Parts: sequence; structure tokens; C-alpha cells
Amino acid sequence: MSMMTRNTPDTSVTFSLAELAKLEEERVRQEHLQRARAREQEAREQREAEARRRAAEAARAAAEEEARARREQEQAEAEARAGARARAALEVARIEAEAKARLEADNAARAHELAVVRARAEGRRRGLVHALAAALGLALCGGAAAAYGVAQRVAGLQEEARQLRDAQAAMAEERESARAAVLAALDRRHAALRGRPLARDAEEARATAEAARNALDPRAPDHDRLRAFGDALDALEARLDALERIAALDQRHADLAAWAAEGRRPEAAAAARIAAARARAAGADEGALRAYEGALTRLREALARPAAPGPAAPGPQPQGRPSGPACTNPGDPMCGLDGRPL
Repeated sequence: MSMMTRNTPDTSVTFSLAELAKLEEERVRQEHLQRARAREQEAREQREAEARRRAAEAARAAAEEEARARREQEQAEAEARAGARARAALEVARIEAEAKARLEADNAARAHELAVVRARAEGRRRGLVHALAAALGLALCGGAAAAYGVAQRVAGLQEEARQLRDAQAAMAEERESARAAVLAALDRRHAALRGRPLARDAEEARATAEAARNALDPRAPDHDRLRAFGDALDALEARLDALERIAALDQRHADLAAWAAEGRRPEAAAAARIAAARARAAGADEGALRAYEGALTRLREALARPAAPGPAAPGPQPQGRPSGPACTNPGDPMCGLDGRPL
């Protein structure tokens, strides 16, 4: 009985210790959980703070970029407005200068015409004064015959003035007719130039001629604009002549290139190809055209000479070549059917 009594307190103590150990473990576990939650909360707060910081930096960068773009746009708009104002000022200055020049020219022309009219009126007035003075002198001297002569003289002066006015009107009419005839001749020449085969390739010169023609008033053609139209047609004709000359040289080049290919001598046409490219690039440059023509002439002379001895090239050989005074190769495009140079 005493043994059982002793074991009961031991068991109670052991149970209490176990409970205490469990409680301690629970406390430790709770502390770990609390610390883990605290660390997690702190990490979450740090992440949120970092996210807020990054968002603030992104917003600040976006605002700065937007402000920079706005400043650049405003600067570009200001520069565009300044450029437009400068161009408008230049255009206004040009228009004012042209208007001033036209006004000065018109004033000078009117002043000249007025001076001419005044001089003529003064001459007529002096003639009438002289006639009247003579008539008065004759009247004072008495004599109907003298008065009649003075009257005839006055009538003659008036007739001369009328004839002078008629001559001036006829001269003005002839001048207008001559300008109309010149315009008609220029129009016919313009139509003929536009009808040439290579007119579509001379776009710039053709457009200049069209602009010069559109600037003319058919009812009252101006002398300066007629001359500008004629100059534009001269430039168009020169351009068409150059294009046609290049086309003829290109045809000759093609024939000589075919001859060189037939003779297995393509290297001989290299200089002609370079000259052709330069002539097409230079357009109507006379020097380039002469160089092109000279290169073709040298190519023809080179092809007319016998080729240097070497291994025979395979291929059919031409049969029955006719000999002549100057042509030695029937493939020469400058050799005629009679064996003589063209």
C-alpha cells in the first residue's frame, strides 16, 4: 500500500513535467510562429515599400519623359513657327520687291509716255501759236489772201497731227499683230517638240516650257514672256537633240558590242560602256557626248584590226568575207553593203 502511495506522486510529477514540456514546446512554437509572421509581415511591408518606391520612380520617370517630350514638341513647334514666319517674311519681301519693281517699271513707262505726249502737245501748241501769230500778223497787215494761207496752214498742221495719231495706232496694231504671229510660231514649234519621240524623257525641260507658255496671255502677249517662252523652247530642243544623239550612239554601241561578242572580244567594249554610262549620267553635256562618240570610234577601229594570235575560240567561222578598201570585217556596223565605209 505504501508502494502504491509512493508511485502516485511520482506519476503525477512525471505527468506535470510532460505537461510543462508540452506547454513549453507550444510556447516555443507560438514564438516561432509569431517571429515567422513578424518576418513575413516585415518582408511584405518591405516588398510593398519597394513596389511603392519603384512605382513612384516609374511615375517620376514617366512624368519627366512626358515633360521632356512636351518640351521637345513645343520646341519643334516653335522652330516650325519661326521657320514658317521666316519663309513668310521672305515671301512677303520677295512679293513686295517684285511689286515695287513692276510699279517702278510701270511708272517709268507712264512717265516716258507722258513726256512723249507732252513733247508732242508742246510741238503742236507751238505750231498753232506760230500759225496764229502769222495769221494775226497777216490780218493786221490786211489781206484776205494772207488770212486764207494761214487758215490752210492751221488745217495742214491739224491733218498732220491726225495722221501722226493714226500712224501711232497702226504701229501699235502692227506690234500686237507681230507678237501674235510670234506666239503662233512658238506654239507650233512647241507642239512639234512635244510630238518628238523622246519628249517624254525630257520631263524637266518640257515642264519649264509648259510653265513659260502658261504665263503668256494670248490676248496681250508680253515681249519679255515671249522671249522667256522662246528660251524655254530652245532648252527643250537642245535636250531632245541630246537625247536623240544619245539614242543613236546607244544603237551604234549595241551593234559594236554585238560585233565584239561575235569576235570573242568583249574586253574591247569596256571603255565604250564606261563612256556610255557617263554620257547618260551627264545628260546634254557636249563633252560627255563627244567622249562617248570617240570611245565608239576607237572600239570600231579596235574591232576592225585583227585579233592578237592566241588559242582559237570554238564556234562557227564566217564564210566568204568580202574585202574592200577600208572595211575588213563584214560584222562592222559602219561597213556598207558595197564593202566601203558608211
